[in-house]
Amino acid sequence: TLKWCFCKKTPRSFNCTLNQMLAIFDIDGTICDTQDIEGICYAQAYSGVFNQSLETVDWSKFEDPTSAGIIRSLCGNMSDFGIRETRFKERFVQLLKEKQPHHPGDFSPLPGAVDFMKQLSDDYGYRIAFATGGFDTEAEFKLACCGIELSAYAHATSSDTPKRTDIIRLATQRAQSELTEVVYFGDAPWDVVACQSLGIPMIGIGRRINQLEQLGIEHVFRNYSKPNDIIGVLDL
Repeated sequence: TLKWCFCKKTPRSFNCTLNQMLAIFDIDGTICDTQDIEGICYAQAYSGVFNQSLETVDWSKFEDPTSAGIIRSLCGNMSDFGIRETRFKERFVQLLKEKQPHHPGDFSPLPGAVDFMKQLSDDYGYRIAFATGGFDTEAEFKLACCGIELSAYAHATSSDTPKRTDIIRLATQRAQSELTEVVYFGDAPWDVVACQSLGIPMIGIGRRINQLEQLGIEHVFRNYSKPNDIIGVLDL
């Protein structure tokens, strides 16, 4: 069971002072309400650059379900993979930018997300960082659509490393923190697995809350519209 990822008695001691705590946010589905259009753009960019069809956009089917990890698992043995990966990233982000005006909901923040981050920082002394499975330019664009500047925060992306656990570690290091000081906000089953592996507590956010509950995440919220309830969980 994965319930210990954020239960009332965690396997670690999080007896940090308030201003030591680091809230790490995933981006897709956690801050930006990413939906189907992302997979469509990813598959289209993949077929155009690698000359083959992507069999599934169910990212749970991949060992490293990140923007870099997926294409590396499928095409990393190509002799010109480095060149194609760069082309793929550029094409993928270009397609996202082209689709954004037609699908604005897929690039909008979850209700209350921006205000919650500000409240967490200004009123409660938490530091903020981002750890995303997206590429760096992908993350920058999606957050900009939500009114957030990625470069203003410590962050790590799959442009740094394809593995989600390594992305979270790197974001923690760049925030000059330790994993024992981290609370992670995520929306997907692979976030649960990463938090279990790293031994950090997770709060579930977004459209997959029923699935996260089935995986044992005790505290889940559809969005940030009840910030005091989330703060109450952090007080645990």
